[in-house]
Amino acid sequence: MSKSEVSSFSEFGPYRTFSNGDIETFAGIYDGKKENVQFFFDARGLRRIGVYLYEGLDIQEARVAWRRAYESLVRNYGEVETPDIRMGERIGSPPADGSAPSEAEILSLAAAVNVDVVGKTQMAPIVQPKDMFVFSSFWRHQVQGKRFFYVTINIDRRP
Repeated sequence: MSKSEVSSFSEFGPYRTFSNGDIETFAGIYDGKKENVQFFFDARGLRRIGVYLYEGLDIQEARVAWRRAYESLVRNYGEVETPDIRMGERIGSPPADGSAPSEAEILSLAAAVNVDVVGKTQMAPIVQPKDMFVFSSFWRHQVQGKRFFYVTINIDRRP
């Protein structure tokens, strides 16, 4: 798709153009909710759609978004792998009252620690669609002396 074709979906506008020509809208729909969706282009057209589930200063809010991304990827594509985080066998039995944290919650804690220390954590469905590559990133970036956190789901065109 071209930039004009993407932005022709006026019900998801208005669209804002970045200095490099890529575009975004804050009215994109992902998993039934309005989100900031960014569209990245190259000479062949649309190369990536980035759904920005979180951009901000609060790592705990970023964890919530990462957990949401994980649950969405599992629901839509099946089992997910997290190369930066190894989820090993848990020691002991879960509490009888069912109060054990979910796998998504444990993963979000591990991802937040990894992002805080290393700067980035990623995950992707093990079984990918044949015509695209889907993955999620949780990262941090220093902006004007402040530590910002980002959580995205990215959908890339296959070469």
